[in-house]
Amino acid sequence: MTITKATMNDLYSSPYLVDYYDLVAPNSDSIDDASFYWRVYQELRSPLLKPPREPFIIMDLGTGTGRVIQGLSNSAAMIGDNFFNTKVLGVDNAQHMLDKAAQNIDSLFKEHVSWMLGSALDLESVMAQSGYDKVDLLIFSIGSISHLSEKGQPEKFLEQVSKVLALGTGRAYISIYDGSLLQKSEQIAFHQPKGVTEIKSHIFPNIMYREFNHRGDIQDRVKDVKFELQVVEQTELGDQVLETNNISMKMRQWEEDELVPMSSGAGLNFVEKARGKHETFYVFSASA
Repeated sequence: MTITKATMNDLYSSPYLVDYYDLVAPNSDSIDDASFYWRVYQELRSPLLKPPREPFIIMDLGTGTGRVIQGLSNSAAMIGDNFFNTKVLGVDNAQHMLDKAAQNIDSLFKEHVSWMLGSALDLESVMAQSGYDKVDLLIFSIGSISHLSEKGQPEKFLEQVSKVLALGTGRAYISIYDGSLLQKSEQIAFHQPKGVTEIKSHIFPNIMYREFNHRGDIQDRVKDVKFELQVVEQTELGDQVLETNNISMKMRQWEEDELVPMSSGAGLNFVEKARGKHETFYVFSASA
């Protein structure tokens, strides 16, 4: 067995890590938020709200490997909707994620999607690159806002949302995942698999992902989950370790409805909230 030098990484820094992410992250079978966003899209694109001559702009922020966009595409295909005059911006800060998303999307839907490298903390730059002025539907799905774990980042993000959201009719749907809510007990329970877990790749031949040494703590309302992840090629001569990664993921923990007062100072109006299976959707519009 060959051991490589360990590097500190997130889950997006190589094609192998993105493949592993796709294998373990929530998917459309376990989370049905895409159908919820599809209903929202149908309501918001009504001619009474949006003149048909103007394109309807959806921004899927933190798109990852394109799960939500693929879900929208599936919903459109089921009823024969061709996404007329609709443009979708799939935005992520990791190019490897965008590359995988572009591979995952249905060919019939590709002409409607632009994959854009950008930050949730600088949405104005994303819009300048896109060539569009404002967003009609902004989606930040399945608790992605928890990745904004440093002090001041959620507030800065909300300010950016207020600057790119279409005034009056535009809506931002920001999800708080149930698992990212602060626990009433001081002892925070971590899901820490014991021993070694091995997962086979579905796209890379003879590749297996080996994870172990799970650990974590929480400080100043930020959960830090760490584990080792090896990329292993299985050969006739034995296992060859291609990558050894020290994974670290920092996730902000939230109090219930904390986003509501935070948004008022960022130029947003709180519209409503809706419950999903594992999350709460907070809906905002831009202040005049």
